[in-house]
Amino acid sequence: MLNEPIMEVRDDFMLSPAGDSKPTFRTAHFLKPIANSIEESSFKCNPFSSVTHFDPNEWPLKIHFNGWRYSQTKWLKWVDQLQLRYETVWKKVGIFDAIMSTKCRIKKYHDLLYGIAEKWCSETNTFVFPFGEATITLEDVMVLGGYPVVGDPVFISLQDQEMRQVEEKLILARQQLTNKGGKATTSLWMDIFIDKGSEIEHEAFLATWLSAFVFPHRILVKSCLFPIAIHLARGNSIALAPAVLASIYRDLTLFKKTIADRYPLEVTLSSPFYLVQIWVWERFKTLQPQPSLIDHGDPLLFRWRRVKDFEIDNVRLALDSAKDDFHWRPYVRSSGMYGMFYPNDENLVPFKKDLDKQMLSFIICLRVLELVGFDSIEKYLPHRVAMQFGIDQDVPGCVPRFSETKEIAWKNYCRPMMDKDLYFPSRFFEADVTSRYSTWWKQSVLSQCCLGSSEYHGKILPLKRPISAANIEPTIESLEEVFEDAHGSKEARMSQGESKRFSMRKKVTAVQHELQFHSDMIAEAKGKETVEEKERKESDHEVVVLLKEQSLKNQQELARLAKQQEEMLRLMDLREKRDEELRQLLTSVLRNQQTPSSAS
Repeated sequence: MLNEPIMEVRDDFMLSPAGDSKPTFRTAHFLKPIANSIEESSFKCNPFSSVTHFDPNEWPLKIHFNGWRYSQTKWLKWVDQLQLRYETVWKKVGIFDAIMSTKCRIKKYHDLLYGIAEKWCSETNTFVFPFGEATITLEDVMVLGGYPVVGDPVFISLQDQEMRQVEEKLILARQQLTNKGGKATTSLWMDIFIDKGSEIEHEAFLATWLSAFVFPHRILVKSCLFPIAIHLARGNSIALAPAVLASIYRDLTLFKKTIADRYPLEVTLSSPFYLVQIWVWERFKTLQPQPSLIDHGDPLLFRWRRVKDFEIDNVRLALDSAKDDFHWRPYVRSSGMYGMFYPNDENLVPFKKDLDKQMLSFIICLRVLELVGFDSIEKYLPHRVAMQFGIDQDVPGCVPRFSETKEIAWKNYCRPMMDKDLYFPSRFFEADVTSRYSTWWKQSVLSQCCLGSSEYHGKILPLKRPISAANIEPTIESLEEVFEDAHGSKEARMSQGESKRFSMRKKVTAVQHELQFHSDMIAEAKGKETVEEKERKESDHEVVVLLKEQSLKNQQELARLAKQQEEMLRLMDLREKRDEELRQLLTSVLRNQQTPSSAS
């Protein structure tokens, strides 16, 4: 599957992604793999993909954004000093914009980050919105972050004796800091190299940049990054973009799981997570502060430096209702060094083996891959978000995992091209979706709403722990409380128990009514089938199949809830019986204590 061409061209009926246009039969381009049928590509989110709306004020979650650094004055000074000597090298290996972007100060907006994290699905590594899927792609990391897509992997070793000698000098410098009883912090590290005329200053500078801004770990300089710094200093390109994106995907999954599980109460994100916020600003107009004007040649990230404070009342509403305002291709507005990706007219370029780095970078962004990072290997599925590249969207095919090792994953990342021509859509082209994709997505959304939506889960799963006898076991705080309870009337105790039972039955019944409502809706939809509907195409038949499957799922859910209700009532009866036995025992003890007193 992965050794086939990345694109398919065919005539098909196309609709606007907003669903507000009539089907138009035209020639369209699609990213592979494409599902053979809408049933083949069932939309399955991960178990924590749908979560009740998270409110950070309700519980004390503490998040450490290690990759969200504000540059020190001496770092800015060091950048300016070395830029004069090494700008040519930085541009050659594709890290100039990334280094210069460290001068930007991007303010965090926690509500926005919480809101976008709720939309993350780790099964597809995409954000799931009512209007479709979108995600942070290699294109975003390359254009926004300034990280190169092409080059050697981040786990590359040092190749010759001269390189290993430089590494030994860097390790020795780091050991000198730790041997003094301190830590190799980026601040102390800079102190021993800035204005000292060291022969390894450039490598030390790049090691600082990698440790503080690219693959950050607290505030320490990491020796595992020394080989990358040494290669970059010698003009050897390293593909940092896939490793950076892998770390962002990993952190988004960790962030989402944390707010879904409400545990743990403290979490550390070690990726350049500011790119997530910038990604949202670039694409959601209603969430966007006023960007700054930038000079020609400045990194695109400079648009968001020193932006004015920006707050919005309801981030979730803005995310969910943005189908008409979502910018699928925000970078077409600026030409810059990536202008060739966004030509005025569509362009078909014959493939040749010796593609330049920029053209090859864009093609890699379109391929299904696995991203090799330092701590994880993550799926990259651009065929699910083709409209972000100006390419039409069809039902995405499923992709199996093939990352047995980082070496195998990297070999696939660098696999040969199979396309005869390379297609670059016009910057003015607005991509559409196929008719069957529209049907598939509506069914996917329906499925999520019936059994997977945040609102619905909020109704039927209010408990965070499984129901067991341990969870509803009576707790006795003191003998006095038990004594007072023991002297209460039996009628009052029964009334209290009946009240609890009634309340429990009422809650379970409400849930059953909710599920029954959805089942009735599905049954009604099936009952309205007419002769005209029977003559529809295959897609309509697939709708009925899905509805039947959904009805069966609802019936199974009703049976599960009925069994759960029975178990809960049994446990409550057990609790009342034990309480009654305890009260009788205490009453007997008290009477025995009173009898000697009366006799005396």
